[in-house]
Amino acid sequence: MALKDEIKSCMLVAMKDRLDPYMSAQEFNCRKASLIYKRVMRGSTQKIDLAVQIHPKDNLNAAAAVYPSMEILVPHVDAILDKMVRKNLGLLEGITGGTSKQPIEFTSQKAQLGRWFLYQPDSVSGVVDDIRAFLENWTMPFLDNYTTPEDIVIADERNDGRIVRDRAQLMRVVAAALFLKRRDYAQEIMETRLGAPGIRRRYQQIYDFIQRM
Repeated sequence: MALKDEIKSCMLVAMKDRLDPYMSAQEFNCRKASLIYKRVMRGSTQKIDLAVQIHPKDNLNAAAAVYPSMEILVPHVDAILDKMVRKNLGLLEGITGGTSKQPIEFTSQKAQLGRWFLYQPDSVSGVVDDIRAFLENWTMPFLDNYTTPEDIVIADERNDGRIVRDRAQLMRVVAAALFLKRRDYAQEIMETRLGAPGIRRRYQQIYDFIQRM
């Protein structure tokens, strides 16, 4: 059995007893033989992926690292974002890709890392326990309150540090603001963050789209 398959098998065994019951209580489900949990909440789809990295270069003694990420899909916002960006996918370059996709470690205090190393099979259970504690303490409180277009804009207005604020995420905030009929806010954040002449030219189609709404 390949190392990645062996580690995944150990993860699935540990998750069944140590993580699945908690995630199920939060209305997250996981398909058989999958490391991805998913739930639908207030119209949004939220995913948590317990991604495994084999032979991490920053720790040569570890067989693998578990680096969970999350992704949040909000249909009303995503539909506007698609119309706004069209085929110019370069406007969504960045960590989030315009879908609030990011490592879960951003949902915690900076001192709390969200990446775990695996050394031997018997270390997997402890790592899964740590991941559950992390999710319970940091990620779930964020996800519970980040499900709607209103939530996206409120998080931006608060400068919420739990969401990556790259340019792709900014496009999503603009789309959320436009859905909420807050064109002035969409224009304001574009001018403030992407208003320099060179950058503005690259994002001119977004400025034009805002004016048409």
